[in-house]
This record gives sequence, structure tokens and C-alpha cells, in this order.
Amino acid sequence: MRRLIIVLAALGLAAQAPGAFAQMKLGVSGEAREEIKSAAFQDRYAALAAYLAASTGAEMKLTFGRDLTTELQRTRTGYYDLMVGPAHVIGSAMRYGYEPIAQFPGEEQAVFVASKASGVKSLAGARGKVLALPPGDALATYLALGELNAMGFPAKSFFREVKEFRYHEVALLALEMGQADIAVADRRLAEAWMKANGGHVLHETRTAPATGVAVNKQLDTAAKERIRAAFLSPSPKFVPELAKGDVSLAGVKPIAAGDYKYVSTLGYFTPTVIGGAQRVGAEEVVELMKRGATLVDTRSADEYRDAHIRGAKLVPYHEKSRKEIDFDAKADSFELQAALPDKAAPVIFACNGAECWKSYKAATVAVRAGYKNVYWFRGGFPEWKQKDLPIAGGS
Repeated sequence: MRRLIIVLAALGLAAQAPGAFAQMKLGVSGEAREEIKSAAFQDRYAALAAYLAASTGAEMKLTFGRDLTTELQRTRTGYYDLMVGPAHVIGSAMRYGYEPIAQFPGEEQAVFVASKASGVKSLAGARGKVLALPPGDALATYLALGELNAMGFPAKSFFREVKEFRYHEVALLALEMGQADIAVADRRLAEAWMKANGGHVLHETRTAPATGVAVNKQLDTAAKERIRAAFLSPSPKFVPELAKGDVSLAGVKPIAAGDYKYVSTLGYFTPTVIGGAQRVGAEEVVELMKRGATLVDTRSADEYRDAHIRGAKLVPYHEKSRKEIDFDAKADSFELQAALPDKAAPVIFACNGAECWKSYKAATVAVRAGYKNVYWFRGGFPEWKQKDLPIAGGS
């Protein structure tokens, strides 16, 4: 809070706040580049938060989300009032009650880069090689794996090994150190790397919008309009103060749902069928619970505390395996038998909807473990909430 007050004073905004609104939760998530851990990155967005606080008259509770998996989960529960983030986070938010209002300047694009030493000349020629990726929840990885699947090259079977690293820069370093033959990275970082190390681009994905802004549709109408005006009609007096890199107000433009269509088509949706389990909808879950079935919420404890289906039992599925049909359950952690020792009792698994793999994996693990009456609520918490069924929790 002290930082926001200092920035507010520096911008000369404090006295200009319009009528007061309640506190707003502002979530800022960055792409997996090393800059997101820098003080400069935090200072830029602290300044933006202060500007928005003054423009709306609301206290801005600023959260930096460096774990995009968590940020994607939060879009499904309406955790934030206002979100700033990469295209796949905004695209996901749109499906769960958010509307896009603005985009900062630029575009994002992922590229597959081959080192000189690899001898690989084309993407098809990369079969059997080692691929280095940014984290699985990074936009570049999302785009790259989505396009590989579309071309019929599923990464797990196409490459001999797939390695994930914390940042784009580290994936490129793996290429430089000979730990991988191919790397995926943000185009700008990849071009800088190739200039210093050689190598060439095998494939480039289509472009996606740069950092976007979305608001929760349930937010007060007047507050939404002030947020929209703050981004799209900023006072010339303050544009120079917020003109640094990814928070430049000078180049902000309106954006619509259609601009995220490409990103949305690459979403990693779960399959629709699990052998040995029955898929059910919200109404069927209600009836099953009335007859004594246990509904297992496989989300995180934090999500459960925020809001959950009334009567659900928390058994988190700690997911490290890839979001694939043939996922490696040994990489995950799930205390199923300790929580539900009776394998004959009916059990329903749920999480955050069709894009959330935790309940899919949990139900699959249950079937493999010999549970006899397994149900999968694929729509999960979002479907339950949409149908205005009973919810418990702190929110």
C-alpha cells in the first residue's frame, strides 16, 4: 500500500479521485520472461494501479500472478475485478464472465528455433529430437503445442524428450548449452538469441494480442466505464508518466472478443469421455448427492476456501503431469484412497470446467484404482455457479 501511495503522489493524482467505489482486486500476470521478477516490472504496474485507483476512486488491491496456472484458475471463479495479462489468460477469462476492453501495444508470437549444431532444417525434421519449452502455462508454450497438435505432431510422441524451463531465456540457454536441439520462445527473445548464437527459425505461430485488459462483468457499471475511460481516453497529462514498455497508455487500443478467437481455438480442453466413468451435468450431480454420493473438489485449497459447491469434499489433485490423455499419473499427487477408502461408494469428481484437467485425471485414476461407481462432472464449478446452485466458501 505504501508503494501505491507514493506513486499516486508522484503522479499528482490523489486529489482527482472521483466518487468512491469499493476496493477492487487487480490481477497482473506476465509472460514467463525473466523481467517479471524485476523491480522495474513491479514498479510499472504499481504505477498503473495507482493511476487506476485515482481514475475510479477505488482502492486497488494489486496482485502479481507469476504462476499462470493459478491465474487461469482464478479466471474461472471470478476472483479478480480487473485483469491485465497475456492473451490466453484474457481468452480464458472471457469464457468465465469477463469482457475484454483494451490491449497494450504490440503482438505476441512464439517461434521454434533450431541450433546450428542440431542440423535440423525443418519442423518435420525435428522428429526424435529434444525440445526445450518455457513453462507449460506460458503463452508461447500454449501457442506452440496447440499448433503442433493441429499439424498432427503431438509433442510427447513427436520429440524424443520435452524439457520445460522456468523462463523463455532458460529454454534458449538449454539450446545454447547443447541440452536441447529445438527451443520455443518469444520471437523477440529468439531473434536476439539467434543474433548472438546462430541457428534459425523452423516454424512461427500465428500472432496473438499483446497484454490485454479485461473486467469482470459483475463489476459496478459506473466503475467499469471509468476503467474503460482510464485506458482508452487517458488524460494527456498522465500519458507520459505511464509510457514505459508494456504499460504505455499512448498506444492502448480497444479490443473485442473476436480478437481472441485464434487463441481460444488452441485451448487444451479435456476429452468428453472417460472409460469406466459416467459424465454428468449439474442437475445429475444434485440428485446423486441427495442419494449419498460424495462430490470431490479436486481444485486447490485456496480455491476451495474462496468458493466451492456446497457439500463438496476437498481432495486436491496436485498436477505436474501434462494435460494429455496419456498423462503420467506418477508425476502427480492425489490422496484418493486415504480420503475415500470405500471403492464401491459412488463418487463424483469436479474442478474448474472443461479446460481443467484435474477432475479428468482424478476420475481416470479412480477408475484405474478399481473404484466401481465413478462420475465425472466435467462442467465443474463454473457450470454449477452458472446455474445458480448452492455455493459455500468465503467469497
